[in-house]
Amino acid sequence: MKRQKIVIGCLGFLLLASVAAALYMRRSHGERINELETQLNVLRKQAKQSAIDRRVSKQMEEIAFGQQALSEERSQEAIRQSEIAQEMTLRSEEERKKALEAQGIAELSANEAMNAYQMVERQRQEADEQRRQAEHAKLVADTLNYISLGRTLGSQSYSIYQTGDKEMGTMLAYASYLFTNDYNGDLYNPAVFQALTQAAGSQRYWNVHNGSIPRIVFGKDGRLLTVSTYGEIFVHKLQGEQLHTTRLLSDKNYCFRDVYAVSSGKIYAISLSGHLVIVDGKHIQTVYLQHVTQPFALEYMNDGKQLLIIGTNNIALLDTASDKIIGTRQLKFKIACAGRRDYKPLLFDNRGHMHLVSTLDDITNEKVPVSGQVTAFASSKNEHLTAYGMSDGTVWLTIANGKMQKLVGHLSQVTKMKFNGRRLYTSSYDGKLLFWMTSEAQIKPITLFQSNSWLTDFTFNNDKNYIWTGQYNGTVSEYLISLPVIGKRIRQNIKRDFTKEEWNYYIGKGIPYRKMRNEK
Repeated sequence: MKRQKIVIGCLGFLLLASVAAALYMRRSHGERINELETQLNVLRKQAKQSAIDRRVSKQMEEIAFGQQALSEERSQEAIRQSEIAQEMTLRSEEERKKALEAQGIAELSANEAMNAYQMVERQRQEADEQRRQAEHAKLVADTLNYISLGRTLGSQSYSIYQTGDKEMGTMLAYASYLFTNDYNGDLYNPAVFQALTQAAGSQRYWNVHNGSIPRIVFGKDGRLLTVSTYGEIFVHKLQGEQLHTTRLLSDKNYCFRDVYAVSSGKIYAISLSGHLVIVDGKHIQTVYLQHVTQPFALEYMNDGKQLLIIGTNNIALLDTASDKIIGTRQLKFKIACAGRRDYKPLLFDNRGHMHLVSTLDDITNEKVPVSGQVTAFASSKNEHLTAYGMSDGTVWLTIANGKMQKLVGHLSQVTKMKFNGRRLYTSSYDGKLLFWMTSEAQIKPITLFQSNSWLTDFTFNNDKNYIWTGQYNGTVSEYLISLPVIGKRIRQNIKRDFTKEEWNYYIGKGIPYRKMRNEK
């Protein structure tokens, strides 16, 4: 029973297995058929694709053959183009060579042209330089000719004026002024300057004193002060052609040698008799200087607050506020003259020494750098110049580096010297008033004034256009020295122009005509 069940179980199992196998086989056969059909479809598609590919390949082959033919044709064309390019290259190379040759020729021509241009430019510059030199030489020649003409006209003017023909002398003087001034000539040349001063009527004089005038000065108020050896103290004021004189004092017991006016208007006059006269308005005070022997000079100190009274052997100090002597000092030497240096009094003795006075107790001594007796002294601190006037008429000029130059022009003792800038003015007993251009290489005297009497003193007016002189015979003179004023005055004196004949005779036919009355 049991075995039967086993057999039946086995047969059932086998049956199930067979059924399963049959089902599997059937399923596998179907899948195989499907697979084969799938492969067949793939093969069909591949066959179709292959046919398409063959057709495409054939078309591509045909296209390739066409492209090959086109490429061969293009290659042939490229060969032909290359041959043409090579031919063009050869031609281009030939043209380039020709261009290079032409460029070389052009550059050579350009260089030759540049050299020619530079040569022409150098020749032009040389011609311009020669022209400029010729023009400069002509200008220099014309300048020298016109300057020489100015001097010649000055000499003619001076001579003709002396004969009495003042009209022609004045016209020639002004022509001399114009030609000299326009061409930067020296208006102080003696021939020109003397003609100008003569034609301008630049000198006026008045006899005012009975005695010699040792000092002439301008006061702070612009009035002119003079003193005389006859004990006279005068104050003057110029109005037009008239010199109005006021007599402040006249006493023959006095022999005045110097005068000084302070800013308040008070006047101090020193007498060789040993008296100091003080004029304050209408009040006159006399101070006897007991301890000063033969006082002859006054020099201000401490900005005019004090006056140094100088005698031959001693000095005294006066306070101008109280008019009292505040100190005296006896000297061991004899004073010959006095001046100023570095804004301080400078005393010269008779033994070749000079003494700078700072105070009564501070006097420095030094040797005079020139031999002989000094009778006048002047200095210019701004210009670094000093000048020594000597008893024999010699003037020694010292410049900044200490170099000394001897100036010869006076024949007698030098009485006064003043600097105006770099111009030195000097007077002497020979009656001459000279001035010297110290900036010139060769310093020569120019005569401003020649008197028939000794010149004892001179001074400038406040604007320095005029010089006033005091003379031994008591005459006061005014002398115009400003060239612009002189030129203006001469022009005002001209009444007519030159005629053509006068111009040709005095000036010259080749000189362009100028109207004198319209010149400025």
